Amino acid sequence: MAGGACAKLDYVEQLPLDTYAKMRETERYQLQQAEKFYLKGEFKIALDEYEKFLTLYESSAAAPYAQLMWSHAQLKLRKVNTAVKDGFQSVIDYWPESHEAILSKYMIGTCYREMGEVKKGEKRFVALLEEHPKHLISVRTKRNLIELAAQADDQEKRVKYLNELVFKTERTKETNYHTHWAARELAKIMFYESKFDEGLKSLETTWKGDDYYLVRYLNEDVYYPVNNLSKDEKSRERGHKLADQAIQFIDKKIPIDLTDEGNAKRARDYWYRKAGLYGSSGRKKEVRETYEKMIKIFGVDDDIMGHIAGWYKGETERDKAKAIYARFKDQVNGQGLIAYMFREEGKYDDAINIYRNLLVQDGDNAGKYQWAIAECYGASKRYKEAINTYRQCDNHPEAYFRMASCHRHLKQWKEALVLYNQSKSYEGAASNAQIQIGYTYEQAGEKEKAIKAFQQTCRVYPKSGNASRAHAHLQNAYKISVTLGGAKEE
Repeated sequence: MAGGACAKLDYVEQLPLDTYAKMRETERYQLQQAEKFYLKGEFKIALDEYEKFLTLYESSAAAPYAQLMWSHAQLKLRKVNTAVKDGFQSVIDYWPESHEAILSKYMIGTCYREMGEVKKGEKRFVALLEEHPKHLISVRTKRNLIELAAQADDQEKRVKYLNELVFKTERTKETNYHTHWAARELAKIMFYESKFDEGLKSLETTWKGDDYYLVRYLNEDVYYPVNNLSKDEKSRERGHKLADQAIQFIDKKIPIDLTDEGNAKRARDYWYRKAGLYGSSGRKKEVRETYEKMIKIFGVDDDIMGHIAGWYKGETERDKAKAIYARFKDQVNGQGLIAYMFREEGKYDDAINIYRNLLVQDGDNAGKYQWAIAECYGASKRYKEAINTYRQCDNHPEAYFRMASCHRHLKQWKEALVLYNQSKSYEGAASNAQIQIGYTYEQAGEKEKAIKAFQQTCRVYPKSGNASRAHAHLQNAYKISVTLGGAKEE
């Protein structure tokens, strides 16, 4: 509708403003009633209201729109054939020159596609483009054809429609979403084909004059083509050349005056992107040289050192990464990163030793380190030590859940149940605690209590995801059928 609710409706569901202007107040009221139920998701009632409009105001300028929305309501009710044959097709038959007839042609193609009748859908989309090449819906139509071509692995057709969206479509508020997407999709294809200039040209249709986003999307869209081409010996030279072309372009965009804070920040970002592209092409020497140049320009700081350490981690040179973290000016942060690396490696005692030192060095964040120590104990299956450490943490109810899990590993069922029941008093945790009670009883071999706990999850928390899980578990494990909101054994 023309008004506040319009923003909640998709383009193919909206009433044109010029039609709204031609309507009488009684017509507007009836249509608003129908729309109210449609937006609330009460599609059966909306269906009746749209039918009422067509009965009362069959000669209204909004009649084709009411028929269109009747069709959409049928779709929402998953009555696709009815929507197509009795709905969208009726709009085309009775109001062939209307805006809604064009939308209906698009919707029929969409319905066929969603029903798996791809050829029928494609045929409808192609016909729509031929009949209405300049209509706004043609943009969505081309996107559908691009996606269908990708599914059929028809690269020629895919590139054809991408080119039309990128280079032949007027850029407006309504088309920007699709043209931006198309510009990046076409650029990726060109980059994979080692056509750097063509890929850049595609991106420039949208971001020329906006260096930050042009560099960003160029970097993101060329990264994987560079990486994939560089991995294969046969295409490695192409991959390196593509990376060099992108790097040379980024070089030209690096700000010269670094006394400006904004320029300095952007320059860093561009240098990091250069290092990333060298890395994606597998050239370690060039990566190191890039970071060395950064240090000469910006000086040694934890941000640059962190990127270098991250690169070493990615290259599985983990000892070098730890050595870099050890050189951080912010020793607390550096040590914390080293501890996390030890955890990744399963060296939990080394991590625990660091966290214990950090408890002293950074007492303001003691809770964070206490939790990390407890996690290390739990991951290394030292459940008693984990329980004792979690007990010293104050981030409830998560600590209760962690302790309960440890008790279950130790087969201490009563202790676990006490903790889950404590967790139920916390907002947002009750349904999870209830279903875990069921699993705990199940592990303890108390089948009847487990069933009751699962049933209670469905009854007390019917709208939660845990209710769905409990429902499925009762059916699969115990052959018991329940209704969400009440449990009943068959």
